[in-house]
Amino acid sequence: MKKLFLLMLTLLLLSALYAVEIDLDESIKLARVNNKEIKAAEYSLKSANWKKFDAFSNFLPRVSFNSVIVRIDDDTYDEANEITMIQSYDMLGNPTGHFLPFSVGVMSGGFYKTSYTNNITVQQPIFNGGKVILGYQLANLAKQQAEIALENKELDTSYAVASTYFGYLKLKDIQKLTQKSLSSSISHLEKVEKNFEVGTAKKSDVLQWKVKLNNDKTSNFEIENGLNEILSFWNSLIGAEENVPAEIQLAKYDTEIDAYAVMEQSEIKIAKQEFLIKVKLTSPTLNSIDLVNKMMKKNYWMAKGNFLPSVNLQFDYQIESDDEFDFSGEDNWNLVAAVSVPLFTGGSNFSKVKQAKYELMKTKKQTEYAKDNYLIGAENVYNKLITNAKIVQDRKLALEFAEENHKIINQLFEQGMITNSELLDAETMLFGSEMNLISSYYDYVLIKFEIKKYIGEMEE
Repeated sequence: MKKLFLLMLTLLLLSALYAVEIDLDESIKLARVNNKEIKAAEYSLKSANWKKFDAFSNFLPRVSFNSVIVRIDDDTYDEANEITMIQSYDMLGNPTGHFLPFSVGVMSGGFYKTSYTNNITVQQPIFNGGKVILGYQLANLAKQQAEIALENKELDTSYAVASTYFGYLKLKDIQKLTQKSLSSSISHLEKVEKNFEVGTAKKSDVLQWKVKLNNDKTSNFEIENGLNEILSFWNSLIGAEENVPAEIQLAKYDTEIDAYAVMEQSEIKIAKQEFLIKVKLTSPTLNSIDLVNKMMKKNYWMAKGNFLPSVNLQFDYQIESDDEFDFSGEDNWNLVAAVSVPLFTGGSNFSKVKQAKYELMKTKKQTEYAKDNYLIGAENVYNKLITNAKIVQDRKLALEFAEENHKIINQLFEQGMITNSELLDAETMLFGSEMNLISSYYDYVLIKFEIKKYIGEMEE
């Protein structure tokens, strides 16, 4: 059995040789560079940037060059150029007896079978019910929303990396305990078997240690599988391979844990209020909620703009219009100022304003509810931080008692004053206390990172 234990330990050491240890900060940096969801959010931001530029372009004039070629059919051309004799009249309206030649083509200044017209048109919007301005403002808010979405995605990914990172280290530390328990079970079983052979131990004692040994083997196997699963997911998050989380010294958190654990209720209340104020000021999620309200207000104002007149300018410069494509025809230009005032649209404008108004009211209520719940969540997380700090302190004390109890039970067992079952119970209590303390440490560290997520920070 010792050989089996040594073999498992050797395999773990060999696998570690081919893996690169990286700390939490480095793994978060890798995730922010390689994570595909973050990449998608970055592309969304770039799209929003171009959408804002597109909205700005609506302020600028539109210039276009237009070229038209018109060719009429033979019959129409012949009819237009056909000369007709028309009776002439004097000033009193009496026929003079003279006839004058008349042709539609001649009267129109030349009727061409194929005509070429080239002109440049400049269109400049002046005012369109505020839609251009509001459209640009909406595009700017959409860009800000994309920036916050990217920040939130980075925070979510960073928290997922940290959660997986600490989950792996937690399971790794538990594995060390189970391996220690396995080694202890092997040692005790060998002693009990020797005692059984000389008649100083019962068969049931041997069976109890065999059961514990099998349970320890199963636990080690399950933990090893769990470590592989977590490691695969963590490497996927950071977009890398053959990396393992670097170990951390849990004792470095003892000072702050001790400080949190002894805080009075009045101190907790003040610290919590300061934390919530910071959340309100810096939380990307709350900023995103505020942006939603602003965007709905812009939509409401845009609906109101449908009642306002629109003013647009258009300048046309005709370069040529004749029977040859040579830009040498007679030029002319015109300037048009178009004013449009909506008088009646069948109630469409009114219904759009009402619709936008109630959408705004609905969004306000929804965002208020979301904001309240978010702040409640932030408050609960802070409370949990204090609770987890106290739990670490309690489990430290429990481990001290379990270690002392285990030491006493071992001494009594060596003297033959207690049963094998009592020794097993002491072993189980010690193992459970060690595992509980390890778990409480990592629970505390992870809740710290959840608090950082609320205020938009994810550094160690």
